[in-house]
Amino acid sequence: MIENSKIMGMASHALKGFRLNAAGTSVFWGILIAVSAFSINLASILFMDSNENSSRNYLVSFTAEMVQSIAVHMFIIGFYAYFYGIYKQKVASFKKLFIGFKNFSRNAVVLIIGALVMGFLSTIAEATLQYCLDHYPILENIVFYIFLAIVYISFLCLVAYKLYPTWLGLMLKMSMDNSTEAISLIRETYSQVSAYNNKFVGLYFRFLGWSIVGCLTFGIGFLWILPYLTMATVIFFDIIFYPEDYAVPEDPAT
Repeated sequence: MIENSKIMGMASHALKGFRLNAAGTSVFWGILIAVSAFSINLASILFMDSNENSSRNYLVSFTAEMVQSIAVHMFIIGFYAYFYGIYKQKVASFKKLFIGFKNFSRNAVVLIIGALVMGFLSTIAEATLQYCLDHYPILENIVFYIFLAIVYISFLCLVAYKLYPTWLGLMLKMSMDNSTEAISLIRETYSQVSAYNNKFVGLYFRFLGWSIVGCLTFGIGFLWILPYLTMATVIFFDIIFYPEDYAVPEDPAT
């Protein structure tokens, strides 16, 4: 596996001549996500029942959250496809932002499975916390809640370490692969990516300092940082998915 420092250098080189386009596309992409999320939330409000405790409201709320998650991730798939096009074809194509909708049914199934898994885990965590709050008052059990907070944070970090790299890898895979079925695509991506989770964490830690700079510039710096991070992520997964393209040729003299 290529070192993370070299991947960052490759990302910087790949963006040469495209930084302005990448920054503008990042802004446009953010607007697309914001508009779609706002529209879905507004539509859900219109379908809400006036009775706050109505079962219909729970159904509308769940449906709206699911639709919003699918729409946002479809644009994330397109965002990775846009940068992959720059990296491989040296072409910045805005239409690739919508490529996630090309194989909508398969991609939607993958996204729904992901949403259900995360929903299941979050439901268990919330139910556990609510049970503790109902039976163990915070002020009288402060040490217990400190321990519980440590357990929760450790659990979240473990889940993120195990699943988040695969999730991002799926975003790129769905932009390139239109034939593999949803379950097979998830299994294939997990088997390829999971061995490199530690490398992925190391790569993202390298951008921690840049993120601090972005915050200090009131977000303006992220117009440079986000394309850089996205391109590094694309290259990272491309190396995993197509290692033969990065194999060092043998020296014929040896």
